Amino acid sequence: MPKAFIENWKVSHTLGTKERKIVKAFADRDAMHRFLATGDNALRWREHTQGLKAGTYAYAGGQWHNVKHLDASVLAHV
Repeated sequence: MPKAFIENWKVSHTLGTKERKIVKAFADRDAMHRFLATGDNALRWREHTQGLKAGTYAYAGGQWHNVKHLDASVLAHV
């Protein structure tokens, strides 16, 4: 079965606006719905359909970049 993905946004205004997108992957839609049914997860997470793999992303230069692939000095300014 194909994987199911959900995303959550984080915006920090501490030192300017820093947007982060967290993408979470599940083995199937049933596992995704079980996660969304616990606590207030359904309020903070939504289904993800952009094609990004699971991970944390930062928005820079008009597109999303996986933070694993960014240098720490670049990440500090994104």
